[in-house]
Amino acid sequence: MLQPAGHVGIWFETEPRDPLDRLVWKSQQFVGQPLELEPLGDAVRTPESADLPNVCVPEVFERLETLGIMRGQRPDVGPGYVLCAVSGKLSDSTARGIGFLMGAVASADVFLWEDGRLSLDDSGIRVLARGGFANEVGCIAFESSSSGSFELYSYSRKMDLSIGCEESVKGRQLLLNSIGGSYV
Repeated sequence: MLQPAGHVGIWFETEPRDPLDRLVWKSQQFVGQPLELEPLGDAVRTPESADLPNVCVPEVFERLETLGIMRGQRPDVGPGYVLCAVSGKLSDSTARGIGFLMGAVASADVFLWEDGRLSLDDSGIRVLARGGFANEVGCIAFESSSSGSFELYSYSRKMDLSIGCEESVKGRQLLLNSIGGSYV
């Protein structure tokens, strides 16, 4: 697959061997086919979350299921965020050990707390690798909306702080590709 003009982030021209890379590669089929993500609206507990896009809609999960990923427990909607879980299907030996928490948040600041600092990983993607909520869950990868009104985020379900940001960054790309490659 050739990388389309304007695409930012991870892109594989040929099918990779690594299972997680392969999922990102397979998700590239959705780039250029954007999903209309409705705002959370009345599903929220606080008014500041009402305009967040609901990335945990069935259409996103339908696309992920075609890749070998299944939906986890019911999405969580809280003050300023929406969160959903995905993991590899047990019947798919190449995706079985893969799992992410991903969603949308009003601002990455929600995860920073007092000591968190955003930085860029080797591919130029914004991450929270240390400090803040990263001390609890490991690296968190972010992608700002083109309007700047919210952030997509992803982090690995593995509670191993030593794995770095690679899995979170690929989970972010998997989510971004699955909603069409861009959003407003």
